[in-house]
Amino acid sequence: MSARVAATVARLAAQDALQLELPPPTAEGDDLSGDHPAFAPIPEARAAVREALSRGETHYADVPGVAPLREALGAALDAWGLPVDSSDGLMITAGEQEARFLASQTLASAGYRLVLPSVVHPGARKAAALGQVKVDRVPLDPVTLSPDVESLRAALAGDPAALYLESPNRLSGRVLARELVEAIAAEVVRADALVVWDASLANWAAPETYVAIGALPGMADRTVTIGSMWAGVGLEAWLAAYLAGPPRFFARARSLKQIIAICTTTPAQWGVLGALRAATPADQRARRELLRRHRDEAVSLWPEAVLPGEAVSLVAVRVPNGFDADTLGVRAMPGAPFGAPGVLRLTVTAEGAVVGAMRALAHAARAERRR
Repeated sequence: MSARVAATVARLAAQDALQLELPPPTAEGDDLSGDHPAFAPIPEARAAVREALSRGETHYADVPGVAPLREALGAALDAWGLPVDSSDGLMITAGEQEARFLASQTLASAGYRLVLPSVVHPGARKAAALGQVKVDRVPLDPVTLSPDVESLRAALAGDPAALYLESPNRLSGRVLARELVEAIAAEVVRADALVVWDASLANWAAPETYVAIGALPGMADRTVTIGSMWAGVGLEAWLAAYLAGPPRFFARARSLKQIIAICTTTPAQWGVLGALRAATPADQRARRELLRRHRDEAVSLWPEAVLPGEAVSLVAVRVPNGFDADTLGVRAMPGAPFGAPGVLRLTVTAEGAVVGAMRALAHAARAERRR
């Protein structure tokens, strides 16, 4: 079979697959351990992929990503308050983990050590464990999962440093308050340091209270932001995320990206563009409100165990030592890989399965304590 015939067969098969009915997202009792709520892809995303395949968009794209997607994403980030050069300061990555890897390895190659919080997404540790990345730690408050400014100052002192932070926190959904973000920015400037800012859950927090550190005065040239702008439109499994930051960072990052992946899957990028163009602030507000209602109901069942968090897409609860959620049929993400043993993280889904899961957890934990 010639390469042209093979490409045609693959394109037609993909088009046909995209027209099939997708299975419904998570149902009651299903896996609640994912990083993001599961939604079916919106029709505009699927249509954009079909159109891209029909145009023959199966070749390698530019390493940073297809230009129309970077332009649309740059405009969205600018409206969000994060100034970005879409030509030289933005890259579409094959998911959040590739973004973490590119950020940590690129900074290490430039002579920076990485300062990781004591509680952080395990993917950040995995990314930093590869290559020659020197890692230091900064403690977080065990309840609020927020850093202490004095501890940050000590961690940033010395050799050139890049501070890795999550807001919302990937375990609890905690959003760093503006006052704290401003204080952290001041310490970063004082130490002449950089920041890697994981904003992947930002769309699940109230926009009126969220601030990205790269949007603060003087911080755009010091911040590399990881994230997505398409939460809730069914693209979580498409492995598309972004890196945004100063152009001087991207010369190194582009070379590394080209070595490991050449580019992010081209049809998926066009699908993301279709979703980005179709998504509206009203749609996102409606999705946040839906998840917020489910989360609030779940929290009300066991409020004393819940860690503070503002992102509506997840809820983190403290459980007794040795507590086994699997025996209850609840599949949750354990906190130990994050650095928080004794915590379970539950994903909030559109179907509200988290309510039933929390009811089972609370009942079992209270019964355990009465023994």
